[in-house]
Amino acid sequence: MINERSGVYIDGTFGLGGHSKAISLLLNVDATLIGIDQDESALAQFDPSLIKQTLHLRCTNFENLDQVLNDLKLTQVHGILLDLGLNSFSLDDPERGFAFSLDGPLDMRFDRSNDITAETVINEYSQEQLADIMYRFGEERNSRRIARKIVSMRTNKRLTQIDELREAVAGCVDPRFRNKSLARVFQAFRIEVNREMDVLETVLNTATQVLTPGGRLAVISYHSLEDRMVKNHFRDLSQDIPQQPGMLESEIRIPLFKRITGKPVVATSEEAAVNPRARSAKLRVAERTLHASD
Repeated sequence: MINERSGVYIDGTFGLGGHSKAISLLLNVDATLIGIDQDESALAQFDPSLIKQTLHLRCTNFENLDQVLNDLKLTQVHGILLDLGLNSFSLDDPERGFAFSLDGPLDMRFDRSNDITAETVINEYSQEQLADIMYRFGEERNSRRIARKIVSMRTNKRLTQIDELREAVAGCVDPRFRNKSLARVFQAFRIEVNREMDVLETVLNTATQVLTPGGRLAVISYHSLEDRMVKNHFRDLSQDIPQQPGMLESEIRIPLFKRITGKPVVATSEEAAVNPRARSAKLRVAERTLHASD
């Protein structure tokens, strides 16, 4: 991600500041670092004195990146990092409702000020909508069966707890594949609650516009839907459109990006052994070209 030692750098998923502390070590003191995260409690735990550069922390969704830069009177940045995974602080908190292995409320919100929770989705969406979410965002083959079970269970009482959703899934899948189905279903509802795919598309487009020539965008994704969107975005913007007979000059496009990683960088077996959650992580990096035309 670091292409210069000075300039403006964004950690779009600040969490507890782990990535930002590492980035800080690579930058000159006169650089500026911006940390964005929806979780106010995570930001509150960070000690700003650990960063030697100018640090701005903003509690918002990274889809509002353009507004953050506007508020800071900045127009271009030199590097952006997006780690799309859940931080362990949130994942291990049963009150957040992200982990199917824990007991707690059906929440799943990144931003706890939002009105829509997993409880809202599970109790108020139609059976068809529930099945579509699980199939589209979780690629769960038993989505229709699980949706029917959820609707059947909620006719008796409103479903509010993780164990109730866990029960609905467990009753519809082969025990051998239960944990994988639970992971897919919880992922699907989390994506729906937080509008993750729409948000990712927005921030990728914004990043393309605000990166200075030579600036880099690094994205760490954890499931195939995210990785596919990032891969396609980098691929599409790294292809030129050469001049053809009869083509207007305005139709000629010089590539906006140069892909730094042809294939995603993944964790080594040693890294995965230390941090099992890194097994599914894929890092892709692209650089804004020096002479790109929008």
